[in-house]
Amino acid sequence: MTVTSANAAVRSHLSESRLAHALENPDRDAERRQPFYRRFAFWFPLAVYAVSRIYVLVAGIVLARNQIALPIGTPNIRIFFPLPASPGYLSAMTNWDGQWYRVIAENGYPAVLPRAGWGGIDMNPWAFFPVFPLTAGAIMKVTGLPFVVVAPILSTLIGFAAMYFLFKLVDQAVGRWEAIVAVVATCFYIASPVFSASYTESLALLMVVVVLLLLRARRYAWVVPALLVLSLSRNVVIAMVPVITAHAVVRWWQGDEGPHPKRFRWGMAALAAYAGALTFLWPKIVAIATDTPNAYEETMLAWNIQTKVKLYMWWNLLYAYWGIWGQLLGVLGVAAFAWFMLTKNSWRWGPEIWGWAGAYPAYIILVTSTTPSRVRYALLAFPFTLVIAWFLKLRWWERWRYWLLAGIVVVGAVQMWWWLEHYLVIENLTDDLYP
Repeated sequence: MTVTSANAAVRSHLSESRLAHALENPDRDAERRQPFYRRFAFWFPLAVYAVSRIYVLVAGIVLARNQIALPIGTPNIRIFFPLPASPGYLSAMTNWDGQWYRVIAENGYPAVLPRAGWGGIDMNPWAFFPVFPLTAGAIMKVTGLPFVVVAPILSTLIGFAAMYFLFKLVDQAVGRWEAIVAVVATCFYIASPVFSASYTESLALLMVVVVLLLLRARRYAWVVPALLVLSLSRNVVIAMVPVITAHAVVRWWQGDEGPHPKRFRWGMAALAAYAGALTFLWPKIVAIATDTPNAYEETMLAWNIQTKVKLYMWWNLLYAYWGIWGQLLGVLGVAAFAWFMLTKNSWRWGPEIWGWAGAYPAYIILVTSTTPSRVRYALLAFPFTLVIAWFLKLRWWERWRYWLLAGIVVVGAVQMWWWLEHYLVIENLTDDLYP
């Protein structure tokens, strides 16, 4: 009996290894001959995302029962559309910035900037980029459905496309195992419930991945409008300048600049300059539309967000949390990531993902504030999931990698519940939390 059991265990382990090997090393020619809906690269990311959205739906329905009433005049928060206590899932998913997006979807942007009591520009819709709310508004007009229905559903549906293209990008550029980890870890990241809320994370992730895919495919003519849409979705397009530069440098280094190298170099320089210039597109539109120079900058100041380098804020945050040890760990963490970015483990990602992996975290540290939103901003830093994939395949625990990945899902689900309860759903206004 003992021998039989041991042999069974060995066979089980071997069959599991064969299954993992087959999963991570697919016959791509045979896969392409299958109907698209049977391809693993199609149904897997959509299935994982659907499971995560069902979980968010259940958690949101349960937790929305605890939301307090939000009448107009509520302290510490702007309320344009009052809500009763326990408003239901869809209404809870339009909290915070969702109300501002609703103002834009229903009424557009104001021609005159509102003034606060002290004379400066007050909080107003011009702080929010237009693609998501105007798209929601157009759907509302066509369907007659209210914003609280359209916006969360629109955000969720965009997320399906984002996960599909994220899997496709990583699968093509790095490998099947890394693509699996990227989608699973992103769908079950602590702040991923925001993909189901009236926010722009799903749209921004979709556009970032699309730009990287187009760059990798050398579809430069399509990169131009994709960058434009990204620049009017979230203020992150400046981080694409190093990505385009990395793409061009690698092609030059490999002697792969095509039949007209000079034309290619000038084209890449123009594309990088274009991406940089798009950073100023929305502020310029705001200034022209309101006939107010620096209108966007002054609007952001109403949220106490200054348009300057904010590295010192992160340095101070580390000290506030953990003192000098926190600052030391922060320096070591940045150094470790920089070391990893200079090894072959990250070079195999390709210049597009590699460039974004370095540029976007640098953008977060240098440009964004240390508000709780930093957890949400990290959703676009998907290359960190590739570090997780590398770590799980280290020889010490490689055979357990799928169990460890399942553990990440469980831990992530717990964190998602906590984030949804304490950040997006408003149970009280004493914690000064903001998603």
